[in-house]
Amino acid sequence: MRKIISLILMSYALQAAQFIKISQQQQLDLGVKMQKATKIEDISLTPYNGTVVLDKKDIITVSSNIESIVQDIYVRDFEYVKKGQKLLTLRSNALLSKQKDYIEAVLELKTATQNLNRDLKLEADGIISNKRLQESIKLKSSLDARVNLHGSQLLTNGFSKKMLAQIQTSLQPIVEQNIYASKSGVVYKIDVNVGEFVQAEHMLMGIYADAKRYIELSVPVKEIQNISLGDKALFSKYSATIIAIGNVVNISSQSVQVRAEIQNAQDIMINRVYGVKIHKSVKDAVKVKKSAVVFRENNSYVFKKVSDGFEVVSVEIISEGAVCYVVKADIHPGDNLAVSATAALLSAMETEDE
Repeated sequence: MRKIISLILMSYALQAAQFIKISQQQQLDLGVKMQKATKIEDISLTPYNGTVVLDKKDIITVSSNIESIVQDIYVRDFEYVKKGQKLLTLRSNALLSKQKDYIEAVLELKTATQNLNRDLKLEADGIISNKRLQESIKLKSSLDARVNLHGSQLLTNGFSKKMLAQIQTSLQPIVEQNIYASKSGVVYKIDVNVGEFVQAEHMLMGIYADAKRYIELSVPVKEIQNISLGDKALFSKYSATIIAIGNVVNISSQSVQVRAEIQNAQDIMINRVYGVKIHKSVKDAVKVKKSAVVFRENNSYVFKKVSDGFEVVSVEIISEGAVCYVVKADIHPGDNLAVSATAALLSAMETEDE
């Protein structure tokens, strides 16, 4: 019976290489079954591992630029802190020495300014020479520079302009230096104890600031063409929008980094790994059973039912599920496709080409 059916199929020509003419009875003899194509408006790509991250500028490292002793710590690990909240108090002999230099420079500048004002009047009255006046001007300029230098050093070490103004007014050093949160966020690490001596640049505390959270995925190069900016990345209870697709390939994994911005991510855990599905909108796509698709010379086809047989339609597979493909083709929702005996129909195509 199979040989007879094959001979029958071979006897029918492919009209313009796009149609197979076959009667209804012959279809019954072959056991051809049909299924309607279903319209698809979005697809879900294979899950990828994604890691939750935030920008480096929002990972705040609290430290001192000068050797100090930790006098007090006012927060705990994993505590939420607000911008401007006091975090630590430090004492530093080295910082006291810098303040001493600053105060001395301020006092000398005050005297030099008074002397310059006096010499300006004396030079105008002809009592002193212009050369003497120029020396006074030069001295004041030099002391201005010293005050600015020592003040900049203090600012670099965590002092504020308000603190400098306080020292200038009182001419007394500030013994304790308080450190405040520069942004609101969560303390993720405290790396010192009360009474501990710390060197310059030693990390005292780390804060994850309130800011945008992202999930970063490594997508194989061969699949990156299926992903676009604006596609949705779904994982756990969260949703994210793809905002960046890298163009540098990891040489070992042959993958590209993709970043998506997470919506409503205030409570999400940083550095946690999730399985992420990417959902994207598609046009002119339908879902068909895998058995409906045949392959020939790296091309894929389906057989669409027409009045006197089947139209051979080339398709592009854009997504694969357990039992179905999502394809783009000249197929409309509701079109009947052959989902069985497709191997025999494919054989008819190949025989005619020969």
